[in-house]
Amino acid sequence: MSKQAMAPGSFGPVRQLGYVVEDLDRAVSAWSTQLGVGPWLFIRNIPLQCVYHGAPSQPLIDIALSYRDEVQIELIQQRNDAASPYRTALDAGRSGLHHTAFLCEHVEEQLARAAACGLQVVCDIQMPSGRYVYLQSAELGDLVYVELLEANEQMLGMFAQGIEAAKHWDGRQTPTVVDFAAMQQG
Repeated sequence: MSKQAMAPGSFGPVRQLGYVVEDLDRAVSAWSTQLGVGPWLFIRNIPLQCVYHGAPSQPLIDIALSYRDEVQIELIQQRNDAASPYRTALDAGRSGLHHTAFLCEHVEEQLARAAACGLQVVCDIQMPSGRYVYLQSAELGDLVYVELLEANEQMLGMFAQGIEAAKHWDGRQTPTVVDFAAMQQG
């Protein structure tokens, strides 16, 4: 069976580059001082509800988000041993660039297009803020992921806020920290 060719850019522009890191604070410091990226939003204690390679899993992650132009930089530190695309990378000794993400208004439609091109779903994450789906293909590499992010109102608002804040960042503001676990309790 032949794979259908997908026109370049058919998922839309790249909107996020995700990096798996072993130490989130150290990574943010390096991105800020060496690359001038900021300001940062830390979100700690995020319990993901996902299906990874067909099995339910609950990775616990901390993330830091910032922007360079219209691209979100996401740094991810997994804090437990649950099966996930992040744990797989770290267990293979690979930190650094992990995925390229696209904002999609209609994730299901894009998943059908992706499947026709040979991309397979490896992780499907359902969060209150939306759906995140990781895809892979052997041709791209065994630790290379494409992510489809649900472009809902909350996600689009977060991007707009972060892009605007990055335009005015002078390197002096301290990161904003949100503890997801504390939000769920309160």
